[in-house]
Amino acid sequence: MLVGRGLYALSEWGYLSGVVKDVIKKVIEKNGPLSKDQVIEKVLKERYVKENTILVNLQNPKFFKKSQEGKYSIV
Repeated sequence: MLVGRGLYALSEWGYLSGVVKDVIKKVIEKNGPLSKDQVIEKVLKERYVKENTILVNLQNPKFFKKSQEGKYSIV
């Protein structure tokens, strides 16, 4: 599976499949509501993408919502 620009890995190695939005969803489902920094840290362990790619995906109100405490969860 593709894990970054021109980088591939095996799912048997523990990498999550899907686009960045799917990886964020799976990370939040597994760990519960997370702060922006926690989401970035955990997604970067799964994918080699820029932080801005993760932040842009977190801003999508169709999939993620931000609580008063600044933690992101799934809609």
